[in-house]
Amino acid sequence: MSGPNLAQEGRSLMSDQHERAGSRRVLVVGAGPVGLALATELGWRGVPVTVIDQGDGRVPFPAGEAIFSRTMEHLRRWGCAEEARTESAPPPDYPHRTVFATSATGSVLTEFDYGVTNRSSGVYASLTPEGPAFLSKFSFVPLLARTAGELPGVEIRYGTRLETMEQDSEGVLAVVRDMASGATEKLAGTYLVACDGGRSGIRRELGIEFEGMFAQGHNFAVHFRAPQLLDLLRERLGGLAVQIHTLSSARRPYITVVNGVDEWRLSVYLDEEPDPDDAVAWIREAVGAPIDVEVLAAQPWSGHCVVARTYRAGRVFLAGDAAHLLWPKGGFGANTGIGDAVDLGWKLAATLQGWGGPALLDSYEQERRPIAVRNVMEASSNWRADARLVPDPVLDRMDAEGEQVRREMGEEIRRTRAKEFRCTGVQLGYRYSGSPICVPDGSPEPPDEPDEYLPSTWPGCRAPHVWLPDGSSVLDHFGRGFTLVVSGSADPTPLVQAARRCGVPLTVLRLADPATAEPYERPLVLVRPDGHVGWRGRQAPAHPVAVLDMLRGAAVPPPDAKAPGAAQAVSTGVGAHLV
Repeated sequence: MSGPNLAQEGRSLMSDQHERAGSRRVLVVGAGPVGLALATELGWRGVPVTVIDQGDGRVPFPAGEAIFSRTMEHLRRWGCAEEARTESAPPPDYPHRTVFATSATGSVLTEFDYGVTNRSSGVYASLTPEGPAFLSKFSFVPLLARTAGELPGVEIRYGTRLETMEQDSEGVLAVVRDMASGATEKLAGTYLVACDGGRSGIRRELGIEFEGMFAQGHNFAVHFRAPQLLDLLRERLGGLAVQIHTLSSARRPYITVVNGVDEWRLSVYLDEEPDPDDAVAWIREAVGAPIDVEVLAAQPWSGHCVVARTYRAGRVFLAGDAAHLLWPKGGFGANTGIGDAVDLGWKLAATLQGWGGPALLDSYEQERRPIAVRNVMEASSNWRADARLVPDPVLDRMDAEGEQVRREMGEEIRRTRAKEFRCTGVQLGYRYSGSPICVPDGSPEPPDEPDEYLPSTWPGCRAPHVWLPDGSSVLDHFGRGFTLVVSGSADPTPLVQAARRCGVPLTVLRLADPATAEPYERPLVLVRPDGHVGWRGRQAPAHPVAVLDMLRGAAVPPPDAKAPGAAQAVSTGVGAHLV
């Protein structure tokens, strides 16, 4: 993409006003997982959106297979979670097992087993209606494209490059070029979102810098075909696995399943510029056997720990890798970006539909940037823990000393590496502490640990999942607008009437069973369109309009807010935590 020319906020574009007259469209640049998720979120909410991408829609390289429970909950709301599970690669019954071994055909040191890849089981069964999935990008991206493209008002234009863009107080005007014909045209939108990746030309043109540490390590990845490997894993590794981490060399190679049949991905750590001709040797070293290998693609990659200084410039927003880059240790990348898309999506919709207040879009950065800082730091922590595992020749010895060293190494791996794979806290436990559009109630914040999730209705947290008598999850009733969850004898009337006066969409969900209501902790819990708690109380607030105005970004904190000024603390000095 050539560098877009962004006019300063307030620049007059009067000659193009007629092209934007009545436009409520959002322009999205980039048709990767985040751009397509944002298009789906907007389309699901009835907002017209045009996605442009200079590629042809094909996925060039497999990566980012770990799909978090929270992401699957969004797919459930969009109506495509079941398709993701049943028409996926690897197949639905593939074991969700991560193994650490001396090699893929050597001795197992330890493993983390979560049953099958695409079902809610084990620790997740009581926490969410949608357990994590393990989906090849070859499956996941086309699924998102189909889901978005089937929604009214969503247009995906491949082979289209952003040339220039300008903005004023009314909207954004983009000039795009058809890659095949060379023809240019103007596209008008009220807002534009840059989902154009870590090398975002839009971010650079806006002058927004990344903060943190770049290129903490150099790596090389190989997509390969090896028909023999599946049977070897069954015979020598005690069964199949989605990922095999080996201590076969200082390169610390690990193999990831791609299609569950004969395609895989190898990643290695390198200190020097790689020679792609070495790829077959690295694969055989990691496998521990001279198997037949066909290299399909290979590329270098680097791990980063950076977050954009700001997520917004006027009517242009950053999301996904354009806003944060991190180590692929834990699968936080695309999932963090899809969280951006959901948060920004409902706020754009509320603003365009007239019930969102002037401060609502500002809250996107205030909520999502601290989550990015949290996740890039956690991913970097996982990388450092992995790098401390030193290969030892004794691991391969079949004597008493070798057995002891393997046992000790397995214990160390479980002690230092488990949180990367048992990351329920990262997946479900993130919360918008100090958000300007959540009303604090003075209660202490629940623990925030990467490997432990404690369901809570503390304002800013994801509202807990519980099964209802009709077989639905309470989460299935969230999304279109605000949802007031009511239990006991609490009277929702003041909030319902206030919502009508404010023009805020609100529905009431009653939990009649005390056991079902227990995780909601308060008789009244007001859940935002993104499924996060905005307010809770034992009775209706004294100033219900003020509460709703705060939640929709239309007012300062209401008189009964217990922690004035908390929102301002969110962004202060947050970049310092990255270095």
